[in-house]
Amino acid sequence: MENITIHTHITKADLLRFNIRYIAMASFTYKYMVAVVLAVIAYICFTRGMPTTPPTWLILIAGALLAGLLATLVYSAWCIGCVLIMSKESNGVLGTHEYTLKEEGLFEKTIANETLHKWGALGKVSVAGPDLLLQVTGYLYHVFPRKSFATAEQRSEFERILRYHIDKEKAQ
Repeated sequence: MENITIHTHITKADLLRFNIRYIAMASFTYKYMVAVVLAVIAYICFTRGMPTTPPTWLILIAGALLAGLLATLVYSAWCIGCVLIMSKESNGVLGTHEYTLKEEGLFEKTIANETLHKWGALGKVSVAGPDLLLQVTGYLYHVFPRKSFATAEQRSEFERILRYHIDKEKAQ
């Protein structure tokens, strides 16, 4: 296999866009919201008793849904804020990343580290809006913004090679 190298330049805007899209699509976001809704309903019923009329049930459910939505938005904003605050060029999250597709895996180089990700250890490849995503672990992704590729064909070829090697390794 011929080594293919691409360069990305990750900015806080890239991280913000990715995290908003990721949190909106992640199942844990909705599980969290349901847990808050159920906790609010349980708390109100425990402290004030069960509603006895349809209008009080409606108010309880609407209030619990609103509380769940608000709690989820606050939690999401907190998480994204923490990611943006902790991400720096010096720790290798922001700035230039050089990725090389090699026979043994995906080699990543930043000013902070050099890492070879073996094909079998990598997760799924997906597309989210303008970004190509490569799952490294459960909640850790490499983000390849569209601007990282000279052409759509180059992006498609990079994605095809990633998928090929990861799928081939997983099939063994």
